[in-house]
Amino acid sequence: PNRPDGVLEMDNSTVLDEQLLNRKDIKTYQEITGAIMFAMTTCRPDLAHATNSLARRMSTPRVCDMLAAKRLLRYLRGTQRLGLLFRFEADSEHSGILAFADADWANDKEERRSTTGYIVMYKGTPIAWHSSLQSVIALSTCESEYIALSECCCEMAYLRGLASFLNQPETGPTTIYEDNQGTIDLVKNTHTSPLSPSPPAGTPQVLAQASSNPF
Repeated sequence: PNRPDGVLEMDNSTVLDEQLLNRKDIKTYQEITGAIMFAMTTCRPDLAHATNSLARRMSTPRVCDMLAAKRLLRYLRGTQRLGLLFRFEADSEHSGILAFADADWANDKEERRSTTGYIVMYKGTPIAWHSSLQSVIALSTCESEYIALSECCCEMAYLRGLASFLNQPETGPTTIYEDNQGTIDLVKNTHTSPLSPSPPAGTPQVLAQASSNPF
């Protein structure tokens, strides 16, 4: 539902974009965003990034934010039949848990923070997904991807523990797909240098565990 550049805006006029909504429209905007957020958290992972973009302006929404919210409602109306299909039979193509992790670098124009995004699949169906701004400002694409991969690993560790608790343990390693070669090399090489990223505390330990004891 976002534009190709990842920005959720609807008007090209600078004056209109920066104009704040009145009190009545602010309440409407918050109601729309809350309703979309409910759909996103239950069965629509495709709305995660767009919903996160709308939620950033909950207290001071602008006219362009309202237009973006209405655009998302039109997208929902055209995709009402989309949902999640859970497969109970064995599937050799989509067996067990796998995940995809990604990040954009400094795409937030106000604070220049990056956005973390990941999705976890079980037998080809999403069971967990996430999209949010990172807590620190990444200095490179490698660093932002490194942080996103760490957050995905934390989620993966939790889900593997949950599967074991439900007597459905994952017997083999869990595959996490990452598209940044620098991040992949950094995870495989535990040696750090002054040029290595400086992510939040705990990130190197999580990824070191993932590389030495694959999920």
